[in-house]
Parts: sequence; structure tokens; C-alpha cells
Amino acid sequence: MSGEMPSDVTTKDPLQDMTEPSFTYDYEDSTHSQAMDEEEGVLGPGAITAIVIAVFLGASVLLALIVITLRKFTAS
Repeated sequence: MSGEMPSDVTTKDPLQDMTEPSFTYDYEDSTHSQAMDEEEGVLGPGAITAIVIAVFLGASVLLALIVITLRKFTAS
């Protein structure tokens, strides 16, 4: 019958799942040891280029806002 529950249903104990680890790592994380070997505070050329581009873009946006504001007040 569709409304009846099967009699051979088993349920898991929810407290048992909390005590067992859900996953384990069997590999060594090599990125952590590489980061410790490098000097702190040293940026690569890609990071320096990205910072320079961000500074120029920020300065151009700020300059554009100043020009728009000056034109708005001089046109009135």
C-alpha cells in the first residue's frame, strides 16, 4: 500500500555522525610551505602592475568627478 511505511527501514543515529570525522586529508598542502619560504612583503611584478593600474584608474575617476562638478557649477 502507498500509505504504509516499510517495516525494514533502518535509521542512523544522529549523535554517531557528529563524532565521526566527515572527511580527512591524506595529502600535504605544499602552498603553505612555499609561502613560509618567501620573504614577507615582497610583491611580484604582476601585483605591482595591478596596483599601478588601479591607482591610474582611481585618479582618472576622481579627475572626471571634479571636472563634472566644476562644469555643473559653471553652467548654472
